[in-house]
Amino acid sequence: MKKLEELVDRISAEIGIDFGEIARRKDALEITEEDVACLRKVHELLRPHQQALVSTIHDYLFRFPELEDMLGDPIKASRLKLAQIAYFERVTAGTYDEGYVKDRLRVGLVHQMIALEPKWYVGAYRKYLSELIPILSRLFKNDQDEFFRTCDAIMKVICFDMVLALDTYFQADRDEVVRVKNQTEQILASMPSGLMVVDADLKIRSINHAMCRMFKVERDADAVGKPLTSVVWSRQLTERLRHALATGEQTHDLQVSIVDERGKRYFAFDLSTALLKQEGVLLLMAQEITERLHSQEELRRFRMALDSAIDAIYLIDREEMRFIDANETALATLGYSHDELLRLGPQDLKPDHGELERIHRRFDEVIQSQNKTGMIETVHQRKDGTRLAVEVYLRAIESEGRQLLVAVVRDMTQRLAAEAVLRESEERFRVAFNQAAVGLAHVAPEGRWLMVNNKLCEIVGYSRAELLTMGFQDITHPEDLVSDWAIARRMIAGELDEKTREKRYLHKNGYYIWVNLTSSMVKDADGNPKYYSTVVEDISRRKQIEEELLHLANHDALTSLPNRSLLLDRLGQALVFAGRSTGQVGVMLVDLDRFKTINDSLGHEVGDRIIVEIARRLSDCVRAGDTIARLSGDEFVLIRPDVTREDEIATLAQQILDAMSRPMTIQGHELYPSASIGVSMYPRDGLDGPTLLKNADTAMYRAKDAGRNNFQFYAHEMNSRALDRLKTETGLRRALERGEFVVHYQPQMDVATGRVIGAEALLRWELPGQGMVFPADFIPIAEETGLIVPIGQWVLRHVCEQKRKWHDAGWFPDLRIAVNLSARQFKQQDIARAVSQVLQETGCRPEWLELEITESVVMESPEAAAETLHKLSTMGVHLSIDDFGTGYSSLSYLKRFPLDALKIDRSFVRDVTVDADDAAIVRAVIALAHSLKLSVIAEGVETADHLDFLRAQQCDAVQGYHLGRPMPVDKFEHFMRESK
Repeated sequence: MKKLEELVDRISAEIGIDFGEIARRKDALEITEEDVACLRKVHELLRPHQQALVSTIHDYLFRFPELEDMLGDPIKASRLKLAQIAYFERVTAGTYDEGYVKDRLRVGLVHQMIALEPKWYVGAYRKYLSELIPILSRLFKNDQDEFFRTCDAIMKVICFDMVLALDTYFQADRDEVVRVKNQTEQILASMPSGLMVVDADLKIRSINHAMCRMFKVERDADAVGKPLTSVVWSRQLTERLRHALATGEQTHDLQVSIVDERGKRYFAFDLSTALLKQEGVLLLMAQEITERLHSQEELRRFRMALDSAIDAIYLIDREEMRFIDANETALATLGYSHDELLRLGPQDLKPDHGELERIHRRFDEVIQSQNKTGMIETVHQRKDGTRLAVEVYLRAIESEGRQLLVAVVRDMTQRLAAEAVLRESEERFRVAFNQAAVGLAHVAPEGRWLMVNNKLCEIVGYSRAELLTMGFQDITHPEDLVSDWAIARRMIAGELDEKTREKRYLHKNGYYIWVNLTSSMVKDADGNPKYYSTVVEDISRRKQIEEELLHLANHDALTSLPNRSLLLDRLGQALVFAGRSTGQVGVMLVDLDRFKTINDSLGHEVGDRIIVEIARRLSDCVRAGDTIARLSGDEFVLIRPDVTREDEIATLAQQILDAMSRPMTIQGHELYPSASIGVSMYPRDGLDGPTLLKNADTAMYRAKDAGRNNFQFYAHEMNSRALDRLKTETGLRRALERGEFVVHYQPQMDVATGRVIGAEALLRWELPGQGMVFPADFIPIAEETGLIVPIGQWVLRHVCEQKRKWHDAGWFPDLRIAVNLSARQFKQQDIARAVSQVLQETGCRPEWLELEITESVVMESPEAAAETLHKLSTMGVHLSIDDFGTGYSSLSYLKRFPLDALKIDRSFVRDVTVDADDAAIVRAVIALAHSLKLSVIAEGVETADHLDFLRAQQCDAVQGYHLGRPMPVDKFEHFMRESK
């Protein structure tokens, strides 16, 4: 429908139908306002007769067979009748504006599109008038003047309609003629062959683009009207053209040579006199045949080369299964003359019984394949009856509608004899290779197994098929790979011919086995590396015995823990590493309390079982990299390298004491062991192993003197700090139960409006009778012990409940509360689910809540962080990066996080008005955030100068002492009311 309307608009413009033209047409037909009034008057009178009028016209049209075929479809006929009713009703409606005219144009265009000739719809108009006049006569039988006025008015409108429809029809016809003409010209212009029309004076009438390109004419207009010789200078062509004009004789494939700057070129011309004979013109068609003639010469030379080939070559017609050509070698090989061979086909070369069907099938496979090539082995019989085995290389080609096969045939007699000898040799090698008592293999330079024997498969547990899909590196212990590749590079470079070494292979069942491996490099005739020849001997049992002896020499027989010898070795290694990295090492000497009493009263068997259980409990307390050793009797030593904080050792000592104090039942005796622990620290308490052990022993005796079941540091001040930390940790564990935590709120202000838009919730710990504990004193301990997770959950729930209370009271509706998420909360908890649950249970809306995450947390595992942040953002919670600039953020990840804001750390804001570097950093962060469509909140704004600077840099929001300190909820509520 849209296309039809576009055509109507185009035809209307081409005919020139506009408001003025409609008026002129009405004037030409003398359509007046009186006519319009007359038609409107009769419109309602004719409505009951329209159905009958249209049915009469419909029956009239269907009298003619050609129309019945065109409109005979019942659905189409029904739609036509409805359209005709609507059409003829508008004739007397009295509105003949642009909409009416376009409707009539549409009718004419549709008639032209369905090829309905004008005589039929003119006939329909005539039938309409013939049937209408009697009806009007009856309607106005008492008023002849009104009858004649009405008939005249209808006649004018009908003529108006007919002219519009005919104009549209004829204009559409003209457009179609122009379109066909343009298409024809485009086809001629784009034809690959050159076309030219010349007149009797041999002047160019027209020329197409191909002819112009052929003879280097810039534009066809440059050649039209000029002599033919100005474009094509050939005496032979000129004489043949004059002869054709004189006799009317046509010429085909006239070969003409022309010399230009590109050398000698050849063209084939066809001259036709059939075009416009009465005007005496000629049509020239030209094709350049330079390449074709050159190809014919090349073909002649190719034929000479083909006959000189040492391989027999046949050309086979697949459909007729006969030879259609062959080279001299083929004739000599088979003993036939050229004529004799062309009367034969592949079947006449007497292939073995049943072979012919396979040859037919193979021919068809090659023809149907994508690369049109293939090979087959068969037997040919010469003319003298002798037979020879051949291999035939096939290529399928299509020529002049025929499927042809080029067959290159080679005699395999000598090769088959050599292969038989080689097979016998290979069989002997295969038997010896597979039955060898050691593992044997051939390995490619890049490590892929090329060949393996049964013994090697038995050693590593893989089948031959599995190993051949792998490389030696797939089953080599990672620690051995570096030396393996180093040896491989030396052997490839020719520095080594053979190498024997011990290494570990991973057995298919998952355990490592030791092997003795000897490799030699096998090279090709040019001296290039071909493969490694490898001998593999299983030495796992020998290695196991060596390891057992080594373990007995370095481990305690009862507990399997390292003994004094191995302890000193590992302690020495830890001290060397700590010295290089300026780190600390903790040495703990653990001595069981009153163990001699238990041993004497309950016996050595019970004592040994206690020692084993204590060893197990100690092992459960340590991390990978720590060392636990049994020094003697009931004494154990624990070494912790890489100590970052001294209180870490205190925590570990307390964990050991707690683990020791758990009751144990042995042979029906319920026992409550305890231990005294002495701790020394490198480098504070000694620079070598013996010194550190001696000082730890001294500290242990202090612990004994202090009443046992405790730990003591060799340095007294460390004991005091450890005690303070333990008190803080113990207090934290009970603070939630006792309700000692409170939340303070620090306001956040919109810089542009000066309005408070949010607040950051900050945790505070109030100890009864002792006052406030600084966050820096308890937050790190809460993080380390994991208590931060339940504390953080309490803060989140408390803030959501408080925000809901403010909302229910109608207070601070636009205020958003920011809550910090700790690293442990974000990593160890399904934080998205936890937040969703708190929001649902408290009735707090997600948009009221903002979660702050430090950039170091999200960048520790960006992919996992992105997934969690997307869940929270989808929920509707606002997200911000806290302390931005103090960690490391990858911009490629930062732009993928669904963040709402960045918070500039207070360390950059503090000196922003006096330190150019800090000022530049703050400006860069604000620009970066805005480019990522994030808002910026600056922390630590303490002066008016800070605020003025940030306002100038278009920072979005600020918080700090200049606006307000963190406040308890009642003071914050008062602050909010005062700030309005």
